[in-house]
Amino acid sequence: MVLKDVVTSDILIKLYNIYDSHRDAILWFLEELDVDSYDEYIQKYGGSSIQRSYFIAVCGFFELSGVIVSHRMIDPDIYFDMFNPTPFWNKAISTVEGMRKKRPHIYENFEMLNNKRLGWTKKREYDKKKISRD
Repeated sequence: MVLKDVVTSDILIKLYNIYDSHRDAILWFLEELDVDSYDEYIQKYGGSSIQRSYFIAVCGFFELSGVIVSHRMIDPDIYFDMFNPTPFWNKAISTVEGMRKKRPHIYENFEMLNNKRLGWTKKREYDKKKISRD
């Protein structure tokens, strides 16, 4: 199991480095991105704006993460202890739904990752309650 632990640690550290290298994009996404539709996203951030590249960087990170988690390259418990895609997905969903009119599968691994995180959170809360009753 030592080799698996080393590989998992390496993947986690590399993911964190990618995440951290996009700190400006992450902060913009959480604090400033404010749209209710794809049309509004295009109106505000269309063209070659820095905000559009921020959107792509953040969604791309979670898309990559979704592929890694779904292919079991890292244990979801380890991943979700470090990263939470839900606030990002909640901000991105209206834009992604509009994008899917032309590209039906765009960011589907990001969406799947968020759904797995929601299930992971429910299980964790259930386990906490069960422990506290014992």
